[in-house]
Amino acid sequence: MPVLFSDASKQEINQSLLLAEQAFNKFRKLDGLSRAKFLEKIGNEVEKNSNDIVTIAQNETCLGKTRLEMELSRTVSEIHTFAKLARSEEWHNLPTQSVGGKINAPRLITNNIPIGPVLVIGACNFPLAISVIGTDTISALSVGCTVVVKAHPAHPQTCQFLADIVIKVMKQSEIPLGTFQLIHGQNYKVTQNLVTHPNTSCVAFTGSLRGGAKLSKLSSQRKKPIPFHGEMGSLNPVIALPHKVEQHPEQLASDYIQAVTLFAGQMCTKPGALFIIDSNCNTPFLNQIKENVERQEILPMLNSDVYENFEKGVHFLKQKLSLLATNDNQLTSIKNPAYCRIFELDSTEFIQNTDLRTEAFGPASLLIKCKDENSLFQCIDSCEGSLTASIHCSKKEYPLAQRITQKLESKVGRMVWNGFPPGVTPGPATHHGGPWPASTNSRYTSIGKEAYQRFIRPVCRQGFPVN
Repeated sequence: MPVLFSDASKQEINQSLLLAEQAFNKFRKLDGLSRAKFLEKIGNEVEKNSNDIVTIAQNETCLGKTRLEMELSRTVSEIHTFAKLARSEEWHNLPTQSVGGKINAPRLITNNIPIGPVLVIGACNFPLAISVIGTDTISALSVGCTVVVKAHPAHPQTCQFLADIVIKVMKQSEIPLGTFQLIHGQNYKVTQNLVTHPNTSCVAFTGSLRGGAKLSKLSSQRKKPIPFHGEMGSLNPVIALPHKVEQHPEQLASDYIQAVTLFAGQMCTKPGALFIIDSNCNTPFLNQIKENVERQEILPMLNSDVYENFEKGVHFLKQKLSLLATNDNQLTSIKNPAYCRIFELDSTEFIQNTDLRTEAFGPASLLIKCKDENSLFQCIDSCEGSLTASIHCSKKEYPLAQRITQKLESKVGRMVWNGFPPGVTPGPATHHGGPWPASTNSRYTSIGKEAYQRFIRPVCRQGFPVN
């Protein structure tokens, strides 16, 4: 990929973070109405330029026009959601009380305040919704934080086009210079310098476990440690109980493979492991998996780096496991083809090999055969934190499913009943976090209205005069 934008120098990063700090002291004092109008204008400008945005993003990501249009619509909706939050200022106020409940006692008044300049490091697979104008950026701006976005090197033109829209609106709205900025950089040192800069107050990251773990460590080892809100790798286990497998092999197999291959498997909620209890009754289900994989349409992956990393991971799995199903014998002229691979293994192999319990970013998944219920529970115990887990069961299996649910809730942030996790719809009840390594803070993440909670902190005032 040709270099379109130069890496930011250390001097340029210093200048950007200085501007962000200076702007923060002004931007945080604006009333909610001013910030709401700013965000609404961004949303309106994005809608006006939607055709250009989708075209540029498609050229850089190969995600497809339909998918990108859906993502853009969702992104614009979220911008207006956080504009309403800014306008209402409901995020700001917390309970008031009198000390000891006595008459004329000093009052305690606690308010939330913005945390400071926020660094946003967006996702490769969501160039709109988790990027320059995504929920990280917009929710931080809604509560008065300034934002520096690190452009993703896999879609720099998309990032720059969106940033230009924000900067244009920022100038029109007389928002302080430095409230929003974009920094380019392919070299890891650019990101490192942004994370460790003393003016950076918080980091929002979506990406790989390897990259996120490094940056999380950097954030905690600073002279002044800062919050690092990372969403990283996730296995997203699926448990299919025997009666469900036996009674609905065609539908279950079809839905499973559709979830594995959705958008070429490049979804953070893709099911990376399916657990079943071994039985002769599983044969129709396994055959249906093979048939579904063989007829899957082959899609292009995001870029050559993602494709090469996926193939490297598949090669590793091929050395250790049996391949149950694949469509890689199909001829295609597609660049960076996303071939589907389903590997099979038993519960002992899964439990004993920790290197098998990591996400393969692409259309691959493990099918684990457990000897009995005890083996299934041991597998669940051995799983690390995930964004989601799914349970498929019939009505007669509810008691077992409830026991499984009790175990899973300590492992994941969202549980799905008789369904599959890809396709997260933002809303007031949406939660998109999970224990490490799914995320570094499972309470609030980059999807849903509560995303702003990452960028505020409470301050209590005692005995101050009431305005």
